[in-house]
Amino acid sequence: MAKNPDYPNRNFKIRVDFEQPPERDFPLIGFLFHCRGTLLQWQYVKDNILEFNLEKLPQQTRKLKINPEQLRLFIAPASNKNITRISSIKELQSYMAYEPMINIDANNGLNILPIPEVLSRFWIRCKCRVGGKISKWFRSGNSWQDRAVCKARVHICEIDPILYWINKIPDYIIAKIPDAILKPVFKYPIPIPDLGPFQRVERFSLDLQNQDNIFKTQSIAEIRKETISKLPELNPEIKQQLASGNLNMIRETLAKNYTLLHPWFCFWPWWWPYFYRCNELAVVDTNASGRFEKTIYYNCFGDKPDIYIWVEYFINGEWITVYRPPIPCNTHWNYSCGTDINIHITHPMVPGNCCCDCHSAGNIVFINSVGHTTVSHIQQSHQFLPPINQTEAFDRIGLTDAWANNDSFLSTTTDDYKRPFGGSPSLRMGFGTDLPNANMYYYRWSYRKISLTDLTPESAYEPLKPVGDQVRKSYRYIFTDLYGDYQLGTDSVKLGPISGEGLANENLYIIPPEQPEMEPFNKPESSDPHWVEETYNMNTLHFDSTGLKGDGLYQLKLELFDQAGNLLHNLPKNSFKTLKHDDANFSENAPNKFLENPTDDTADAFNMIMRIDNSMCEGNIYTVNVDGVAASPNCCGFVKYKSDGEEARLELSFMAKHPTNFAEFSFGVVKGSCGTVGIAGAKGMVIDSASGYNLNTSTGIYSRSFDPEELLGECYADGTGKGAFAETLHIITTATDGQTRIAKDYGRTIAFALEP
Repeated sequence: MAKNPDYPNRNFKIRVDFEQPPERDFPLIGFLFHCRGTLLQWQYVKDNILEFNLEKLPQQTRKLKINPEQLRLFIAPASNKNITRISSIKELQSYMAYEPMINIDANNGLNILPIPEVLSRFWIRCKCRVGGKISKWFRSGNSWQDRAVCKARVHICEIDPILYWINKIPDYIIAKIPDAILKPVFKYPIPIPDLGPFQRVERFSLDLQNQDNIFKTQSIAEIRKETISKLPELNPEIKQQLASGNLNMIRETLAKNYTLLHPWFCFWPWWWPYFYRCNELAVVDTNASGRFEKTIYYNCFGDKPDIYIWVEYFINGEWITVYRPPIPCNTHWNYSCGTDINIHITHPMVPGNCCCDCHSAGNIVFINSVGHTTVSHIQQSHQFLPPINQTEAFDRIGLTDAWANNDSFLSTTTDDYKRPFGGSPSLRMGFGTDLPNANMYYYRWSYRKISLTDLTPESAYEPLKPVGDQVRKSYRYIFTDLYGDYQLGTDSVKLGPISGEGLANENLYIIPPEQPEMEPFNKPESSDPHWVEETYNMNTLHFDSTGLKGDGLYQLKLELFDQAGNLLHNLPKNSFKTLKHDDANFSENAPNKFLENPTDDTADAFNMIMRIDNSMCEGNIYTVNVDGVAASPNCCGFVKYKSDGEEARLELSFMAKHPTNFAEFSFGVVKGSCGTVGIAGAKGMVIDSASGYNLNTSTGIYSRSFDPEELLGECYADGTGKGAFAETLHIITTATDGQTRIAKDYGRTIAFALEP
């Protein structure tokens, strides 16, 4: 190219041709960048001519010297009109742009070589319908329900074909791959990932009576052999090509055998950024049935699109990623267009309350749940019962029997009230379609601590303070961007707390209307606003229980106010609704136990009793006692079970305690590679003796004695045998925030060995 400090023609044309004309026509666009990375101009290709007029540059870029050597030209298909929004060279990568060299001919004109066929064949686009359903498993009583997740934001991505960008992977990465495939040495014994996406329900159970044997081990050689045996067999030709040392041949082999080599790519996370490039094609919302659907375009050349999905959900005022698994092992390779991609998410904060055109009619106030725990499953009166399979009774008032996420080995059954509340519960309610109105405009939650014995107040009612100091209700709306396209936006309105402004009371919260365009918010109807969380079932207040007056029994009260802030009394009793205890699919008029000053027809407010407990578990495992004396005075761990030919009694002991007994423990013993010693295990609530272990209530220590043969079993050998043992203790809290167990747990594992 000729040297030219400033090319004289700032208005020039470049002819654009194909090395091999494509099978069908499609629009082309050209982007001209300065070598500094500044975008100078973009233009569509018209009749094979790309024309730039740099006289029309903005003032700040017009001063740049236009030397063809300092210009970078990119040509790309313009089928996706979003390409006109790019502003950097990096953004063009996902459009597979062609960057030619700009040459100056003898007549001082600019020209480029034709677009290579190896690239242009990727520019032909085909339609593909991508759809499916987002759902989540929920525990309802003693059964599981797969419920739709509505209003989730689904990102549909395509994994770019490796044939396009294989040559862009650095040589030093390519050089490492043959040894990793032909001579694999796996540092970590991770399992072979599934080659395709899979759906499963996480139902984790940590039962130490049936745990995996911690003494069962494998050598490094055994693990390596087992891992390699699961990998596909490579034919001699592929092995020879990989071992050639020729980087170009290795690249070609990787591209041709990409699907076959995918299990190796899954094994090495550091390869993923080089071998898996994700191009986002669309973002869509799920409907009331949890379904999503979108027509996307993919490269007609080669295989069907490889689709990867990740999901966000609007939680506490922001979009949170709730599903984004590793790309290599969760991509739908060669996706069959039109088939469903069904995804089960497990994020604990995602609700399952989708409903088609649901609302609550009239002036009703529907007190739904604390998190996912319906208020009808919170015990409101004294009830003294022992835990299952134990004898020590405790007062169940203020506790719930609801299942929770992260329950581990804790078992929950209907009416087995043993869970206090902790963490940051959410008070979920619904309001009727006739609200708000002048006669019922505000709500307020307040609390007071009460005596566990006679329920007398220990303090006066105080306003319940929300997390973040205010409650906002988010809504989505449609707007038109600078390019004339419809887009989704998110905003929010403040519900409270509101004080002053001539109101008769303080710390009030506006009852939200059914839609954002309605009074009192009046968001423009033309923008089609809609609540992210519907008014018929919404979070009315999210509070931090650690900010109350310590652990104990609390009474929460919901009051209603008119538009002037005056407290309402003698409200129609049937205004307050709750879910039925025995069937959460139906509501009922709130029972008197949840109402303040109820009469036959009226009530002043809604209230409920909740036990709050954020205490931590405490535990330990102690040295084995031999005839009442601690064995193994050194750190070697051996315990002799015979003295002068007489067998001793062996005592196992551990501590499992919680300040208020709201915790369960699981203690297990395994022997060598033989498995669990069933007779030595124990489970129960920390309030009482369990599974043959006696509890010292003053110390929280459980203990039980055994004959050596009971522990040694098949290793006893008529009193001459030996055995190695491991004791494992887990203590977990029962407290919940209404949907997830509050984990303030304890765990420990120790070992000992028995010998004559």
